[in-house]
Amino acid sequence: MAYIAADPHCAGRDGDAATQPVTAHSILWLGDAGHAREWLARLERLPLCRTLLRRPITGFADFPASQIDLVLLDVTSGPSAGVPELVRSLEVWPVIALTTRELEHRGVAAVRAGAQSFLCSDGDTAPDALPALFGHAIERHRLVERLSGADAHVLSILKCINDGVIVVDASGSVIDVNPAACSILGLPPRQQPPAGWAAGFCAVAADGITRLAPDELPLARASRGRKFSGLIAVHRVPGQPDLMLSLNGQGVYDGEGELAGGVVTFRDVTDVTRRTMELEKRAQYDELTLLPNRSLFLHQLEKAAGRARRKGTSIAVLFIDLDRFKSVNDTLGHDAGDELLRRVGERLTRNLRIGDLAGRWGGDEFVVCLEDFGASENAAAAAQKLVLALSERYDLRASEVYATPSIGIALYPDAGGNPEQLVKAADLAMYQAKKRGGGRFHFFSDALNTHIAQREELELGLRHALVRRELILHYQPRIEVGSGRLIGLEALLRWQHPRYGLLPPGRFLPLLESSGLIHSAGEWVLETGCRQLAAWQRRFELPDLALAINLSPQQLLHRRLVDIVARALADNALDPGCLELEVDENGIRPGRAAEQQTLEDLRSLGVRLSLDHFGTRDVSFRSLDTGVIDAFVLDISLIQDVTENDAHQRIVRAAIAMARGLDLEVAAEGVETVAQLEFLKDCDCDLAQGFLIGRPMQAEKIAALLQRSMTGAAPL
Repeated sequence: MAYIAADPHCAGRDGDAATQPVTAHSILWLGDAGHAREWLARLERLPLCRTLLRRPITGFADFPASQIDLVLLDVTSGPSAGVPELVRSLEVWPVIALTTRELEHRGVAAVRAGAQSFLCSDGDTAPDALPALFGHAIERHRLVERLSGADAHVLSILKCINDGVIVVDASGSVIDVNPAACSILGLPPRQQPPAGWAAGFCAVAADGITRLAPDELPLARASRGRKFSGLIAVHRVPGQPDLMLSLNGQGVYDGEGELAGGVVTFRDVTDVTRRTMELEKRAQYDELTLLPNRSLFLHQLEKAAGRARRKGTSIAVLFIDLDRFKSVNDTLGHDAGDELLRRVGERLTRNLRIGDLAGRWGGDEFVVCLEDFGASENAAAAAQKLVLALSERYDLRASEVYATPSIGIALYPDAGGNPEQLVKAADLAMYQAKKRGGGRFHFFSDALNTHIAQREELELGLRHALVRRELILHYQPRIEVGSGRLIGLEALLRWQHPRYGLLPPGRFLPLLESSGLIHSAGEWVLETGCRQLAAWQRRFELPDLALAINLSPQQLLHRRLVDIVARALADNALDPGCLELEVDENGIRPGRAAEQQTLEDLRSLGVRLSLDHFGTRDVSFRSLDTGVIDAFVLDISLIQDVTENDAHQRIVRAAIAMARGLDLEVAAEGVETVAQLEFLKDCDCDLAQGFLIGRPMQAEKIAALLQRSMTGAAPL
């Protein structure tokens, strides 16, 4: 077993010797006290020594075994060949050989013959190391004595093999570590492992991450008699490379069949395991692109589907095929084709989020799995991003190559409940994209396809709507609450779509903003609205008739907005005070320098500025008191149930009172009942609009309404 010598850093198996109770022993010294006289004198004064009996080597036969706890054997005298026989004659006691540094080889021979350890009398042995060393020798001897003949024979053989061997008692304390184990684990030779070492031996699972529970540690399992074989675990020591060990273990038993401890054998399989993992990686990853291959992708897709099922969410599978890839191989060669595939794999990885999965299906086909993407439109946006990224130029072998992708999208669980069904559905959708000319994506779901197709159709149609004069303005009357007199209108954009009919702004305004068409459409609204207002003012001699027009937050960032408004006023000879521009809270928040400057420039033209949808979002007093806001419009959600909702009544009253203090005008939209109008009148609200007063209508109907107002007829 291990050659254990006293060492100043050696500690007991259960903790530091300085903190553990010291057991006193009856010790028999056999030999010449010459070289060891001072050492023995110091030993005799230590608490661990209850009695120290000195006898010559030939004078021990008259001692009963029960009266002696430990034998210290002098191996410096006599021939070296006699040491093994002498040690074996003392087998009834635990033996520690005492030698000198010059004759250290005799101590080694004694251990090989069965001694528990050896010490050098002229070494730098620390007194506080001796209790652990002596206790270890006694316990090891007791364990060997308890073992059955078969197990004792096995242990004697194990000490000579090349595999690591660790012996523990029934409590899990390390009793023996053979030389091979010391070599494999990097332990100092002839030393007992330090305190707490057993708890850290192979404490990490084969994945290199998971820590094993205390009861599942190899030494703990063996000490309880649990047999195991082929267990792979990681032995981790700070500052040293991890060791991957293959372990076998079982209990060892005494002659009565009672469990006495356990033995664990192991070998270093680090290199073998790494080579195996490398081979497994090659089997799971595409060698050309280094992306997961078909097998690994399906495995990971199955896990993603399981996560989505537990969370009640969806995943999207994208099947990607390169259009006209065959022509690249035919014209530039297969090496260029391989390089193109590598570049495609790199672009896929760069343009996906962390957590999304890309793989190579085979040939020029790739697959992607998207998780936690929210609405289906986001999956479409991700696909469109890949279409654009993969369609950019590739520089291959001094040639410019363009390879557009066709992408099919299938959503779990609508398109399939397992990975194979999802990939098949995405594959079918990909062929639909190819049929439409390639360089695009296609959803497998008919409902989603219809929705996306309509969105694409609307966006494409918007680019021509201005030219085709499909955008129109409707106008909703606005009255003075106190008198009921018609004093203004709000211009509302509509789209007379050739296929879907009259569309409200909610159907196409987001597309206008996302496509950047909001600026040209907004310019048209300003010019058309101002021109119509001027015409009504002249025709009906209503110079104070006002018009409110909504501005998008994006328009406030447009450098030409102020010029467009100034030109519309000048071209139509309009009083700037008759034009009111409505903005939402994003345009007036402090800290938005560009928007704030635009508002100040508009205000300098003389136009009125109002805050739309007031009461639905947080608006600071600082925002209202900037000097650029003339009015705010109470949101329709506050007015719809104001006669029944006490909270909304209090909000409306407070808002109007605040406006009075800030010298702001208040308008209310969404007025549909006489009771609502009466409440606003009671609150001293300035203006109102809604279905009760008049629905949004075309310019011709507004002209008729204005004609009636000239005769003194009120709108209501």
